Amino acid sequence: MTRILAIADEVSDSLWSGRVRRLDPNLVVACGDLPFDYLEYIVTMVNVPLVFVPGNHDPDLKAKPQTLSSQDFQRPLSLATLRREPAGPMGCSNTDGRVVHEAGVRIAGLGGSVRYKPGSNQYTQRQMTRRALRLELSSVSRRARSHGKIDILITHSPPYGIGDGDDPAHRGFIAFHRLVTRLSPKLLIHGHVHPYGRVIPTHRLGSTTIVNVVGHRMLEL
Repeated sequence: MTRILAIADEVSDSLWSGRVRRLDPNLVVACGDLPFDYLEYIVTMVNVPLVFVPGNHDPDLKAKPQTLSSQDFQRPLSLATLRREPAGPMGCSNTDGRVVHEAGVRIAGLGGSVRYKPGSNQYTQRQMTRRALRLELSSVSRRARSHGKIDILITHSPPYGIGDGDDPAHRGFIAFHRLVTRLSPKLLIHGHVHPYGRVIPTHRLGSTTIVNVVGHRMLEL
């Protein structure tokens, strides 16, 4: 069983301390809109892989591909490593538009929100449909299939009509319905929609459990 610390959007004061170690996760999943130093602190404290996708309030990371991952911090530092300029938080793996394998879990990711104003990591429904199709194709390729099915899909926004908001900024993506149907992940983990004190229920789409993790939640897979 894999213990997952899932975080998004809101900094949890309880994690800004050594107490985060007591959660004893095997994997950290971050769904966007969190300070990079917060992610770097968590990955340093728990010393397990941290994968993330960017949110609509994060900088554009596509211009500079991610060059450092958790594995880099399990090896002696070299001058070559120090000269790299990673995109995003140090020691964390950007899985936006990618499939990665960490802690025995196969993870696919798509960051960003519906475009509602000029800014980074915002997409029209059509643009996200293209991004989702590329991710689908890469995850079902012959090489990818050899590593098994997707266990977790991490996104910043939810699927359209499933835990999303009524306002333009917090509507979900239509393309995620097809993506979930095709990939059949056990979990879809997202953020973006703030609960503001409300209890947010989990949802189901086919065999996939959909969880809003704004703040932080411990999950098991």
